[in-house]
Amino acid sequence: MNNAIEVTIKNSEPRVSSRLIANGLGIQHKNLLELLETYQTDFKEFGTFAFETRKSKGRPQRFACLNEDQAYLLLTYSKNTPRARAIKKSLIKAFREARETLVSKTDYLPCYHECHDAISTLVRKSGSSTPEPIHHMNVEKMINKAFGIPVGIRSKLPPSLRAAISMAERIAGVHYQRAMDTGDDHKTAYKAAKAAIERCANTVRDSLPLLNGEAAE
Repeated sequence: MNNAIEVTIKNSEPRVSSRLIANGLGIQHKNLLELLETYQTDFKEFGTFAFETRKSKGRPQRFACLNEDQAYLLLTYSKNTPRARAIKKSLIKAFREARETLVSKTDYLPCYHECHDAISTLVRKSGSSTPEPIHHMNVEKMINKAFGIPVGIRSKLPPSLRAAISMAERIAGVHYQRAMDTGDDHKTAYKAAKAAIERCANTVRDSLPLLNGEAAE
């Protein structure tokens, strides 16, 4: 039996469909809905709770999207069967991953946007034969390389590495802004940002977690 549960982000909050829980428990969804209806006052104590209707194969299906607390509360109202215990473990993992994904998308965004706004402004001011998106990509590749981060895994990084990336974005943004203030071009800004970020990475490298079993290099 596959106990994997998919948790989705709805209005910036991880949620799980009651249909998936019913399937994991091995019971009919209509029976689970009856339980939710009977105790819906209890579920409302733990956040927004409402039934939704969506068409599936031309027929409307009623279900509820539960937050983490509501999902665990629902399982306390279910029999403590092996399937119930298995789905509870699966939910813990799924909600944890969803929270980490949310954090990864928000914790360094302010510095990210400030950095790339500065890059855009300086590149346009300096003039470059290289398309502007390449300048943005080069800075992100440089940051990844400095901290030993493979391409495409930022959403899965631990908090300490995301904080390091945020710091690097801030450093790059400062140097691009400084170049604008002093009349330097984007090439000068990139070199200065790269040197500063590499110094930063070398300083904090030993305190950062391992990636794929190896220290960031």
